[in-house]
Amino acid sequence: METRQGVVSPTEGAEAGSGSADRSEKEPSRPFGLWILTLGLLGSPLIHAGALLLRTRWLNFGSLRLWDGLVYFLIAPIVGLLMLRRHERARFSAYVFLSCEILRALRIHSPALGVLAVGFLVDLQLPASRRFHPSVDPRRVLARLRLRRNDRGGAG
Repeated sequence: METRQGVVSPTEGAEAGSGSADRSEKEPSRPFGLWILTLGLLGSPLIHAGALLLRTRWLNFGSLRLWDGLVYFLIAPIVGLLMLRRHERARFSAYVFLSCEILRALRIHSPALGVLAVGFLVDLQLPASRRFHPSVDPRRVLARLRLRRNDRGGAG
């Protein structure tokens, strides 16, 4: 695979590293926008519960729909936890969650929710965010799947 001159893919950078000590020195810091998104996702159960208790609606918090409760009490904190732990699929999970929030904004006619979700999607595309949460490397996923298949084949 050819790359542009001076640009190193995350996998090439990882292969060139000399070990875990070298990696820990060069880990990027979490960008401010990702902190806001992560904390918002982790805090969504409290925000939703508060809106329900106050019988008010803010963005889509406080909705009485069962699905909205599932999203804000369960799914959002899981995505937030993935983001907090820098799981390899955290960015993808955030993309899916925020895309659903855009659809939800269209359904409830909330421009503020839509703009907020689009803003975070744009923030996830910024170079600092992409360095902090790199894309899933398909070669690593395929290698892991092959390893699992080989483990099952040898055990059974």
